[in-house]
Amino acid sequence: MGAAGAAAALAASALIVAPAAAAETAPKNATLDEVAVEAMQIEGVVGVTVDADGIITVSTLEEGAEGDGGLVATSASVASAKKLEATYDNVVVDTDAEQLVSAAQDEVVGGAGYVMEDPSEPGSLYTCSLGFSAWSPQGEPALISAGHCANDGSITDVYRSVPSEEQAVGGPGFVPMDALGTFGFSQYGGPGNSDGSEGGATSTDISIIDDISGALTLRPEVTDWTTAGSDDLAASTTKVESVGTAEIGEQIERSGRTTGRQTGVVIEEGWMSVSNRWVKGYGAEQTGSEPLVLGGDSGGSVVQGTEAVGVTSGGSASGDYLWYTDLQHGLQVAADQGAGEYQVMLDLAEPGVSKKTVTRGGTYTGTAPAGSTVTISGDITATAKADANGEFTFQAPREVGSFDISLVAKQGYNVSDKVNATVKTSQITVDAPGITSPENELTTTDVITEITGTGDAGATIALKGDAEGSTTVKKDGTWSVETELGFGAYTVGVTQSRMGVESEARWVSFQVVPGAPSIVTPENGGSYVEGQLPAVIGESGIEGAMVDVSIEGDNATEAQLEAFAEVGDTEVVGGTWMVDFDAQLAPGTYTVTATQSTAGVSSAASEATFEVVVAEEPAPSPEPTPEPTPAPEEPGNGGGGEEPGNGGSDEEPAPAPAPEQPGDELPATGADMSMMLPLAGGAAVALLAGGILLAVRRAIRA
Repeated sequence: MGAAGAAAALAASALIVAPAAAAETAPKNATLDEVAVEAMQIEGVVGVTVDADGIITVSTLEEGAEGDGGLVATSASVASAKKLEATYDNVVVDTDAEQLVSAAQDEVVGGAGYVMEDPSEPGSLYTCSLGFSAWSPQGEPALISAGHCANDGSITDVYRSVPSEEQAVGGPGFVPMDALGTFGFSQYGGPGNSDGSEGGATSTDISIIDDISGALTLRPEVTDWTTAGSDDLAASTTKVESVGTAEIGEQIERSGRTTGRQTGVVIEEGWMSVSNRWVKGYGAEQTGSEPLVLGGDSGGSVVQGTEAVGVTSGGSASGDYLWYTDLQHGLQVAADQGAGEYQVMLDLAEPGVSKKTVTRGGTYTGTAPAGSTVTISGDITATAKADANGEFTFQAPREVGSFDISLVAKQGYNVSDKVNATVKTSQITVDAPGITSPENELTTTDVITEITGTGDAGATIALKGDAEGSTTVKKDGTWSVETELGFGAYTVGVTQSRMGVESEARWVSFQVVPGAPSIVTPENGGSYVEGQLPAVIGESGIEGAMVDVSIEGDNATEAQLEAFAEVGDTEVVGGTWMVDFDAQLAPGTYTVTATQSTAGVSSAASEATFEVVVAEEPAPSPEPTPEPTPAPEEPGNGGGGEEPGNGGSDEEPAPAPAPEQPGDELPATGADMSMMLPLAGGAAVALLAGGILLAVRRAIRA
């Protein structure tokens, strides 16, 4: 069937055509589901995953290792897993995997609360929030918070507080749980906890908690407080992947034990007098309905996405304005004041190899966090430094072959997870072929009858992903593989092979969608009397397709639109579809929109605009003319012959007065209303719960 014939078939019915059979030379790849069904029956397997390149990794414990629940990896189970690797070209086995465990209550994350007692004030209890996990200059775990939480150095011991009792989840707060650590360095304002100065390079609000309890594990994450009820704040978090500075106009998220996780927008930067101490940082305004910051949130995390940017320092009394310490500046001040180089703990991204096949003695390329050191081990041993763009290289062996390697990135004391890869060398290098059709991100209503492209003359082309087939590149450098892909979304990869060397795959994604359904009624441009609107009726050649109908109009009430939306989905049966108007529309102009979907893809929309008009009231019927009332007869005198009399009067009877008509004035149905808006105001406050001090808010220099 040609392209034109196939397109016609699509217009008539929901065509589902199997792709062309794969040639015997095509790689034997498996889907994730196929491998998972087999692998999860093997003892010692702890994971089955697929990456962006379609490589499926079966992870097992090391032979002889034991996991939770009696899980053991034996030589037989490891061998069974290896059979999968031998069976499928896109399966690799990691025989040194770690069994993951659920986040536990002994894990500490940013945003969690802590309590402390000031020895100089017996019986006093203060509370703050944690900013970020960190590393000391010696590589020991530490935590970052606000300097004013240490109360000018008079507080030393710090205790975790019970998450489920915090104010963020409706509790009373101030409930200690266990020992956390001790304050090391702290500074609030200038050096030595002086007032500092506006524009002062050393004015900050930051503290370091050292001597972390050995029973606790610090995580490079910030809690969102959704799992506080189980006292496990690490169960739902945002990972911290980098450290940076805030961008004015961008959204930030902050986390703390009083208000939980809240969002705001950065509006300014500079210096702020917080309870009479100058602090360099950024100001943000509340964007949600809840306060952005309140007492007890001090020291808590401030992030932009996955980037750590600050710790909470102060805010307005109403909670709608936040001032937070510039994190990078604060850590530099701490280092300059003798605390040493503390480093924020990061969830470092895994490195990866981007060019996996090169000529022998050539150069592999990869990506890793900028500035990190990548260690390569296994069949190739090397060390590489990622540049400012996050790219690194390492040399390939001089011999031709396939090599299994592991890669780990390290940045200071932050270390990524280990990732496994297979790289190859060859006598030649084969580049990925080109794809000329279909275009990437194409959306079409025509069947895709072939995949075409360019390559090296004589090379073998193989399709991967959602299409199968192979061919040979012609002498003119072009190739074509026949296939019939009906309705659906597709991702197809193409490789070319020469002299036993296969290139990397080039990928293209596209969709084959149905045409828009037609709308028969209401007619486009039609006019309908209020209360007499017909059903929405249309036609489609795709039996069983689902049609989604929506309506918009300025005069439609929300209730009418909601009522219509409840019946806005219908199925094509016998080439037609219909949706009733359960709620009649008020007079006005409206637009009906219809799309249809099948095989997970949707058509473009068809529209019909119409108007609803007020029904004309019928003209009043004329009142009938009253019959004349006959005059009463005069009583006779027995003489006869006289005309009937009218009682001796010559006047005509007066007509009855017309009934009074209702007046034109209506009673008032409403009243004038006015609204008084409260004035908002407030000074910046240090958000150390237990003793809140107000300070005059000063203008910030951008």
